[in-house]
Amino acid sequence: MNQTRIKLLAAVTSAAMMAVVLAPVASYAQDDLRAKGDKACRHDAPRLCKNVLGQGDMVVLSCFQANKAKLSTTCKKFLTEIGQLD
Repeated sequence: MNQTRIKLLAAVTSAAMMAVVLAPVASYAQDDLRAKGDKACRHDAPRLCKNVLGQGDMVVLSCFQANKAKLSTTCKKFLTEIGQLD
């Protein structure tokens, strides 16, 4: 096998190993962020967005963004910190 193929195989193998190792970390981080969001906005969702609950996170997020002025302080702070409100 020539050197170029060996280097390419090593790079692909390394990338695949990184993906396997980092996938659970990314999943945990996403779960942690979701839990924080649920806690910060638990009262806002049924109060402001009850008509879209169960339609997915992005729909609820759009509702929060549309009702930005009515959000609780904790929900507004959380959404701002994660870059979903300006």
